[in-house]
Amino acid sequence: MISRHLLTTGSLAVLLVGGFTACEPKANDLKVQAQVAAQMQAKAADDRVAALEQQVTDMKAGKNRGTGDQETTNQISASHIRALDRQLADARQRASERRQEAATMASTPVAQLPQVKTVEVPSGARITVRMGADLATDKDQAGDPWTGTLAEDVVVGNTVAWPAGTTVSGVVAQSMPAGRLASGKGGLGIRLTTVGRNGVDAGTFVVVGDAIGSRDAKYIGGTAAIGALVGLLTDKNHQGDHALGGAAAGAVAGTALAAASADTVIRIPASHTVTFSLTASEQVTLR
Repeated sequence: MISRHLLTTGSLAVLLVGGFTACEPKANDLKVQAQVAAQMQAKAADDRVAALEQQVTDMKAGKNRGTGDQETTNQISASHIRALDRQLADARQRASERRQEAATMASTPVAQLPQVKTVEVPSGARITVRMGADLATDKDQAGDPWTGTLAEDVVVGNTVAWPAGTTVSGVVAQSMPAGRLASGKGGLGIRLTTVGRNGVDAGTFVVVGDAIGSRDAKYIGGTAAIGALVGLLTDKNHQGDHALGGAAAGAVAGTALAAASADTVIRIPASHTVTFSLTASEQVTLR
């Protein structure tokens, strides 16, 4: 449990407003913000765990599965559950760490606290990632982790919230070789789950392909991942693209993703850049 000395939600809001309305915050204000930021990040981490637990419960109960070919839907849903289970385990670990940090900050005298500032990266912010290693459907499975780095700074106003080179990580959401599904298609999907020390909510990048070498990449935002994936992987002429709705970032497949010849293996190469978009705002602590 978090120490009883931690600040209440109401006092957090007052301190944040007070800290950011002053043109030149005093040193002590910046130090107190370390406690505020630690408390807020602990709460955000716990909220993310609760949301993921609900998603897992709903998926295992057969909710939010999408519609389409039943066998394909079952395969996609099973992969999605494996990815969520991995994401949930990682989120629980981060939440435990954030709670411990918040308790430590709460019990530390203000004079000994570091000076920090916080910035809110808004929902919709673009996160461009450079993949750290090759991913492929013949070796990577749903639920497997992946890592990379930011290819570009993430800037809020004039402030760099996350600099280029920041370590990121995620989970493989779908991994099905071309020809595996009834439609003759397959897909390799990945989800971004952390940027630096922050857990994040972002969409799913998926490369769809067939056994004759056709490859197409889409970005699925928001909470309609299963419905969109089912639509993309069951329709033979991309009629399922409507499931992407306004969340679609458009096709981003280039020569680096295209198969040179008939190949059932679908890949996302190392060093390839993939752009995600935050689906919820995130508070970042700057030291």
